[in-house]
Amino acid sequence: MKKFWNKRIGVVATIVIVAVAPLLLQRPEAVSRSEAEESLVVITPHNETIRSEFAQAFSAYWEKKTGKKVYVDWRTPGGTSEIRMVLDSKFARAGDSEGVGVDVFFGGGDYVFEQQAKKGRFMPLEVFKQHPDWFKGEGGIPQVYTGEKYYSAEKLWVGVCLSQFGICYNVDVLERLGIEAPETWDDLGDPRYFGTLALADPSKSGSVARAFEMLVQQKIHQAIAQTRREPGETEAMRRQRAIRYGWADGLNLIQKISANARYFTDAATKIPHDVAQGDASAGMCIDFYGRAYNEKLKKADGSSRLQWVAPEGGTSLSVDPVAIFRGAPNEELAQGFVEFLLSDSGQLLWNTQVGAPGGPKRRALRRMPIRPAVYSPKNLAHFTDPEVLPFEKPPLFIYQPEITGPVFGALRYVIKSMCIDAHKELQAAWAALIENDMPEHTLDHFHDVSYVSYIKAMGEIRAQLKSGDKLESAEIAKRMTGVFRRNYKETASLAEEEGK
Repeated sequence: MKKFWNKRIGVVATIVIVAVAPLLLQRPEAVSRSEAEESLVVITPHNETIRSEFAQAFSAYWEKKTGKKVYVDWRTPGGTSEIRMVLDSKFARAGDSEGVGVDVFFGGGDYVFEQQAKKGRFMPLEVFKQHPDWFKGEGGIPQVYTGEKYYSAEKLWVGVCLSQFGICYNVDVLERLGIEAPETWDDLGDPRYFGTLALADPSKSGSVARAFEMLVQQKIHQAIAQTRREPGETEAMRRQRAIRYGWADGLNLIQKISANARYFTDAATKIPHDVAQGDASAGMCIDFYGRAYNEKLKKADGSSRLQWVAPEGGTSLSVDPVAIFRGAPNEELAQGFVEFLLSDSGQLLWNTQVGAPGGPKRRALRRMPIRPAVYSPKNLAHFTDPEVLPFEKPPLFIYQPEITGPVFGALRYVIKSMCIDAHKELQAAWAALIENDMPEHTLDHFHDVSYVSYIKAMGEIRAQLKSGDKLESAEIAKRMTGVFRRNYKETASLAEEEGK
């Protein structure tokens, strides 16, 4: 009987331990709303892991500094596109220079921050006066790096961590397909990827649109370097001619990559998920999406079936900024939050290992700090990605906003018509080319993008999009799609004839 009860008690104890242990191991909440003396309202596209880690760390930082408990009230309407729409709606009612009940805008690309700043919605950041050393010398944050702005000239927003566009891929799937790990954007145009890539619609995803822009810029850079001046041609003329060639080369690569795609999703976060699951071989995504899944799928030996790589010479280092809204309900606390994000405590949180000094409590964030001084040997010993040293060597890629910045919207528009709306015909043409050994003349026909030339994108298409006439824009897109559908159908027929 005693043995029976001991066994029964042991079983019950095991059940209790299994049930309670996760609760005991969970990170305690930073500060609840009811016990807080102050509240900070932050609108952000950041995921729950980042929000919870920074809420806890900032709460501890602020209580140590002021003795006051603070509750971070996160507002998460979606990605930066959704946040922009929410802000436009709020400010339309309140006025651009008035408060809308939100203290801080935290996370997203610098483009949306620049747009909000131009509308007069941000206030100057005190961190530039409080810590001028954070922005000076080799250890300071540069205003511009790899061609990207790291803080606004008016000091209305500042980047707090770095982002890079690249390729995530599934090691097991590539091995099964007999494909080497991708290293460049061009690798994704390999016909062996046919029907296996995961891509997002650039008209719905700003991050993927920037990735396509990086690809096009790399082709333009290569064309500028390789194009020689013709007799009677000025240097400016040679450069413009090279830009036109590079634009076409970039669109041609996008055609091939799109033809290899299984689908185009509306959500960029779906890409690393599907690649991780083995439902796709590879895809284009931002670094922290890829590294987050790499971390999630890590085995005991440190390996992971999901890997992420920055394409060689094909991507810049951009930033995720922070800013404070005019009329912020708690301006002092908001300024303190910005200071914390750029302090050693805030910076180390981005890439330090779980449990290491200054590191996260639950899961490594796998993002890169913006302050060069933070990349010291002492800190790198605890980093999750100590080999990634963004400021150590001269960058291989310099983003030139004057080249593709003005046609950023037009590029998204072109890709949708050329590759997404005509995807069925695009894939059929590509399949026919693959089956018939890529006949050169027919491949040239496939790659005819004269209808969406750089000159036309900079002029007619750009002007139409700026006009705001959605009905006319839709009609132009329909005509554009029709042109490419006919071209792809002709390509398929020509390829089949070549193969006979």
